[in-house]
Amino acid sequence: MNQASDRLGKVVRRARKSKNMSQEALAEKIGVCKRTIIDIENSAGNPKFTILFPLVRELNLPLQQVFYPESSEDSEAKMLIIQELEKCDESESRIVLSVLKSLLFELKNEKRDK
Repeated sequence: MNQASDRLGKVVRRARKSKNMSQEALAEKIGVCKRTIIDIENSAGNPKFTILFPLVRELNLPLQQVFYPESSEDSEAKMLIIQELEKCDESESRIVLSVLKSLLFELKNEKRDK
């Protein structure tokens, strides 16, 4: 077991559970056996791209967490933000981006003033 497969297993399990999906249902959706999902979630190997690709798409996994796990230690909140953003259409995304930039600007100014 290595750090990348351990992190992938945790991300997959969390995303699957957040969608109220069983291991069996996920396996069926992506065309693999349930054992494959169990192995991934238990960090018992690295899935081939032919499995990883449909898994990422089905669970809507943030690629940052899948391919750069070392940079996403504090990313649960970021993952939730991304999931919400993916529900937005283009015009809503632009509005959210504008609000986010303004909010971050104010937060950074507040930190600087302290």
